[in-house]
Amino acid sequence: MEKAQNPKIEPEQFGGVSEPSEEDVRELESVLSNADDIVELRGKSVKIGWIRRGTLRKISSVMNDKSVSEDKITCKCAAAAVLNSYWKIKFFWGLLWRYYYYIKQYSDSELTPILALVKKKVPALEYYVATILLTEVKDTTMAMIRQEAEAIRAAQITAQAGKSASARRGSQNPSESAESR
Repeated sequence: MEKAQNPKIEPEQFGGVSEPSEEDVRELESVLSNADDIVELRGKSVKIGWIRRGTLRKISSVMNDKSVSEDKITCKCAAAAVLNSYWKIKFFWGLLWRYYYYIKQYSDSELTPILALVKKKVPALEYYVATILLTEVKDTTMAMIRQEAEAIRAAQITAQAGKSASARRGSQNPSESAESR
């Protein structure tokens, strides 16, 4: 009995596998260590870390506020993302978004890299799992009383019985039987 020999795998078979570049290694280290990402904003470096709950809440309230004019939304959301802390937002958010909007006059295209990075830095999976698990725990969920449950069950049984009876009869509709005569 001969042993099957494994064929030799050449790097050329996989499109020329090569060593990762220095940039690739830095990117991997950044992801593994949850490091802050840096965005350039008119030559100034701005660090964006993992987005905290208070920051998400502030961004959501800005987005849902109908009284906010459309041209200010980007500056307000970017300011909240840069501050990224409950207390920093509480004390400095009003100053920073006005600084971005009135003094620096950043355009939406200049602030887009910050907002794109915010989307990447939101720990969405954990949030969605927690939301799904907590939906059935709410005390505001309506519960049926026994009579309601029995009435719904009786309606389901009646509907099933009606379907099975029509299947035994050949499932002809009254309109079909009138046309066939």
